[in-house]
Amino acid sequence: MLHRAHGAALLLIGFGVLPAQAEPYLRFGVGGDGSVPATFRDSTCQSVQPPALFGCGAGRNGEPLGASGAFGSGVVLDAGLGYRFNRWLRVEGLFSYRPAYEYNGQANFIQSAPPQPVYANLSSVAAFGVGYIDLPKVSTVQPFIGAGLGAARNRISAMTYGFPALAPDASTTIAGGATTGLAWLLTAGVAIPLNEQLTLDLAYRYTDLGTVQTDAGSATIVRPAGTKTLDIAGTQSSLQTHGAMLTLRYAFR
Repeated sequence: MLHRAHGAALLLIGFGVLPAQAEPYLRFGVGGDGSVPATFRDSTCQSVQPPALFGCGAGRNGEPLGASGAFGSGVVLDAGLGYRFNRWLRVEGLFSYRPAYEYNGQANFIQSAPPQPVYANLSSVAAFGVGYIDLPKVSTVQPFIGAGLGAARNRISAMTYGFPALAPDASTTIAGGATTGLAWLLTAGVAIPLNEQLTLDLAYRYTDLGTVQTDAGSATIVRPAGTKTLDIAGTQSSLQTHGAMLTLRYAFR
C-alpha cells in the first residue's frame, strides 16, 4: 500500500496537482538604495486659507514653482515570511524599513536669488505581498523575478528653506508630516543555495513608495528684519528608490 501511495503522489506531482518542494520560509536581509529625483510642490497651488507655500506659475529657472532634489541614499532592512508552492512559484509577506534618508534640493522662489537650499529628514515603513517566479537554474544558481503590491507609511521632518542671498541665517521652516498610501515594487536577482535549508539571495529592486507630504501648519520665517510665524498649506512629492538587496532565506523542511 505504501508503495502504491508513493507512486500516486509522484503521479499527482507530475501533473501539477500536488506541489513539489512545498515549504514555508523566513527571510531577513539588508541592502542600500537611492532615490530618483523628487520635486516638492504645493498640494494645491491656488490655496489661500492657509496660503500655498509656492503658488502657481514659474520660478526663477522657468520651471513650475517648487523645490527639486532627491532623498539621497540609505539602508534598507527587510523581513519576510513566505511560502513556496512548487519549484517555480512562491509568495511572500514582506516588511521593509528605511530608517534614515535626507532630502536635499533647491527651491526656485522668485523673491530671492539662488542658491535656495532645502533639506529635511525622512523615514519609511512599508509592507508588501510579493509573488516570485523562480526561473530555470544556471548551474547551481537560480535566477528569479518578482513583483509586489502594498502600502507605505512615509514620515518627513520639518523642511527648512534657506535664503543665504538675503542673509546667512535667513530661512523658512515648515511643518513635516506623515502619509500612508499605495506602494509597489519590482525585483530581479539570483538565489545561491548554501545548504539544504539556507539560500542567499542577491537582488535588484525598484520600489515606488508613494507620496511624501508636509502638513498644513505654522511656518517659522527668519529674516534680517526679525522672526515671524505664518500658517502655510501643505506640500507633497513622490518617493521612488532603486538599489541592491542581500538576504538570507531559511526554509522549514
